[in-house]
Amino acid sequence: MKLLDLVIDLAQQAGEVLRRHRLDTSMLKIVGETQGDVTRAIDLEVENRIITRLKELDVPCLLVCEEHGLVKIGEDPKYVIVLDPLDGSANYVSNLPFYSVSIAAGEYRPDVKLSDLKVSVVNYVPQNVMYISDVSTGTFKIEGQDIKFTEFPHEKPTFVLYLEPRDIEKMLKFLQKFWNKFPDLKVRIFGSASVEITQTLLRKFTAFIDIRGKLRVVDIAGAYVMAKVLNAHMVDLKGRDLGEYKILDLPRFSLVVTYDDAVLRELLNILSEVE
Repeated sequence: MKLLDLVIDLAQQAGEVLRRHRLDTSMLKIVGETQGDVTRAIDLEVENRIITRLKELDVPCLLVCEEHGLVKIGEDPKYVIVLDPLDGSANYVSNLPFYSVSIAAGEYRPDVKLSDLKVSVVNYVPQNVMYISDVSTGTFKIEGQDIKFTEFPHEKPTFVLYLEPRDIEKMLKFLQKFWNKFPDLKVRIFGSASVEITQTLLRKFTAFIDIRGKLRVVDIAGAYVMAKVLNAHMVDLKGRDLGEYKILDLPRFSLVVTYDDAVLRELLNILSEVE
């Protein structure tokens, strides 16, 4: 099985698990917590299904996942696979239709980086839409019903913005400069980073900004591959492409995602003034 076909298969398997248990309240129980992130029974259910599927297909890989951490399948890994089994768990728990499965994969090496990932799928499960990317062929396609715009379709710039008041002075300084630079704007927060970044790359949002330092590699790996295929910017707050970050270090990110060069420059200038 080709690597892209494998990732599509895994995303479908994960989506089926989420749909099957959507109204099963026993799957919503919190069964663990690490660094402020809760683990629910449904997260483990999806990951266990993916692990089983990889073993069924006899895929030699290192699986990087949210709950089990690093899972080695086979003696000599050929691939690295990065899985977020449920991005938007709070929405899933509340039966709000905005959550996803995110999977990315590439050739394995001990110091594998985000830039080594070559294929990805973000499965927007409630809408039954899969966004599929392949760096090696430059292919991006949508399976299901959605629109990729060539230009921003709305009358006002629209940002997805995540921040926290841990440093209230810095946060307020950022917001003041942000609103001064973009006075006529809209802000959205939906609660599933992989879907929100995907929709930004489809040009439905002007930019995605998260300055909390909380996003994990599993949260953004699938969208990162998509950004590379679509020639968009996905950078840290210093403007550095995320590709140099090592996957197995399990980094956490603050980041900016946009297709607009001028918007990126303005946002990075604002962030540099706030630091």
